[in-house]
Amino acid sequence: MTPTLRNRLLLATASLIITIGALELVGRQTISTPEVWHPSLEQDPILGWRLPVDTTIQWNGSPARINTLGLRGPEPQPEKTIKVLLMGDSSAFGDGVRDEETMATVLATLLSDDVDIQNAGVPGYTCWQSQLQLAQIRDHYEPHILISYHLHSDYRRAGPDDRVIAATALGPLAGTGIGRLISNASLRLRINDNGSNLSADQYRSCLESLVEEQQARGGRMAFVVPVLDNDFFPAPGTDPNPPGRQLRDYRNAMRSVATDSDSLLIEGKLAITAKQLSAGQAMLDPIHPSPKGHAALAQGIAKALIDAEWVD
Repeated sequence: MTPTLRNRLLLATASLIITIGALELVGRQTISTPEVWHPSLEQDPILGWRLPVDTTIQWNGSPARINTLGLRGPEPQPEKTIKVLLMGDSSAFGDGVRDEETMATVLATLLSDDVDIQNAGVPGYTCWQSQLQLAQIRDHYEPHILISYHLHSDYRRAGPDDRVIAATALGPLAGTGIGRLISNASLRLRINDNGSNLSADQYRSCLESLVEEQQARGGRMAFVVPVLDNDFFPAPGTDPNPPGRQLRDYRNAMRSVATDSDSLLIEGKLAITAKQLSAGQAMLDPIHPSPKGHAALAQGIAKALIDAEWVD
């Protein structure tokens, strides 16, 4: 290497370091760490927020017991031979229902005594956050069966409070000044474009990653297509969003991932209608199931798992 070339490389390296340092400083000084959006949640440097460990919180007027893994419900029972983990957002968590009424708790009553069910639903979590959460959970709880109930937080239109969700794709970089700049810019683009927290392609990719890792570890995967209040309308209105950004695109993405990976697929709507529940009986609001809705979904999941001979 000639002295001239070496000097040019040194100059380019120094310029790059200075630029990175400047961007890091600007990001830290101009973009603050987002505050947790609910008083019962705790900040998490990777996930953005989490449920506080080993305590009882108040969630929308109801107490919710959080175990030592940071999951809603009873403590894991290591003596049981089959471990099942249900993941998702507030609908899986059980927004508006008591601990004993969540689909995870009801599911536990429908299966044999050698099955342990854990509820990893966290209000507001997208599939991206659940994927990172799962990596932490696996250190203490390795599920034989992983159940995904993801949709609402992924499809929901991005808003000013969703910067943390954009940051979760960056991993360890999310907490840096540069990560703050990138996630803030990404969120602004989504908001300006009236985009979802995750695009349909990002949603599909995340679901594929969940099932690939689960199967690589020798586990099994089940997907539950979440139920919405418009499932009960005889003639739903036309989705105003363009193709690729409609709710049906997200639901079909889950269906195709399940089919392609030979995973179980449970249609939430069919589980509800099998019990002949109306919208008012099955739903507390447009996205959150009622106690009867949770029970119907749990029964649909239990039937699928038993019919597949994954559990007794």
